Amino acid sequence: MAKREYVDEPDFIHGLRVVQDGTEIYNALLKKETVMHWESGDSMYPILMDMEYCKIEPLNGEKPIVGDAVFCIVQFQPTDSAPVNVPMVHRCGEIVERDGETYYKIESTNGYVFGWTKHVFGIAHSTNIFQRYGVDREQ
Repeated sequence: MAKREYVDEPDFIHGLRVVQDGTEIYNALLKKETVMHWESGDSMYPILMDMEYCKIEPLNGEKPIVGDAVFCIVQFQPTDSAPVNVPMVHRCGEIVERDGETYYKIESTNGYVFGWTKHVFGIAHSTNIFQRYGVDREQ
């Protein structure tokens, strides 16, 4: 297992800009910029770990495959309000072609389904780089 790297709330990691805002990630990917994004929670384990920075690369003409961690926008319909577009990094669990369009089922690694979308903009990769605070430092 590769040695973990720890950082303290950086603006850049290995020359890549750290971006947390979903709209900003979306805009960066449209400009073909690769960015770093800090993940929290275990919904993507073991693909991405809690408190790990992932590298999000634009698709550049490639198509995601089942099992990829993707940056996408999923539309949610809250009760008694307008639909909300939510940017997120999660796993592509299934791909369906219908009427000339590609739909991606977006889910956690434990099978919780967030929804289906046509709007996938990037692939997220594990980096083994973690936020220093609150992390059990296995060296």
